[in-house]
Amino acid sequence: MMRLVLLLIAIAALTPSAGYAQGVDVGEQLLARGASAAFADAVADLVATARGEGLPTDPIADKAFEGWAKRAFVAPERVLTVLAELATRLRAGRDATVTAGLDPPPGSVVAAAAEALGRGLTADQVRAVIEAAPAPEVAAVGLLTASALAAQGLETAAAVKAVEDAYRSGRPPEEVLELPSAVAGLLAQGLVPADVARHILEGGQILIPVTPARGPITDLPRPPKRPRRR
Repeated sequence: MMRLVLLLIAIAALTPSAGYAQGVDVGEQLLARGASAAFADAVADLVATARGEGLPTDPIADKAFEGWAKRAFVAPERVLTVLAELATRLRAGRDATVTAGLDPPPGSVVAAAAEALGRGLTADQVRAVIEAAPAPEVAAVGLLTASALAAQGLETAAAVKAVEDAYRSGRPPEEVLELPSAVAGLLAQGLVPADVARHILEGGQILIPVTPARGPITDLPRPPKRPRRR
């Protein structure tokens, strides 16, 4: 189940949402949804600037639609700030992707790099994941997996090393996607993120795939069972 959720997240992060009609001006789409001209124009300017810089624009457009859908709780000014920050991360993600040897940088990898930067990974860590991936088209999966591990509470160095180790041991991307599921299973058994992170950084393995009957396979010691109350 966790793997399916992560796969859906990966697909959503790397493809434009159904709400964004390709080839139609994003400002016009926002106006059609009731947005003010000032907000629509500001978003359109951000998208045009990003496109002119060779950045993927779907993440910005999707975030704008998401922000507008939440207008009852989030002020338009705040949404524009978030979009500007996203554009900055996309630039940094593009730079990290190019430095890692992908030039021209694939839009999917740039978008995943921006997501990873937003989760706290450094530009050097983003490059490390890209360089560990066996092919450019699967680098995005590794970045999104590292982002998911960081979101689970693992320190970013451990999240990156887990993905690097998986790729360098020959694991295909669909199995790399199992890592957050394996970590979630360990956390459910009573371990804390710091324990899992320390184990990874000290050279331990989080083995995949995960068998539903046995749970995550790892050489990480399990916490002692609590005695039953009588």
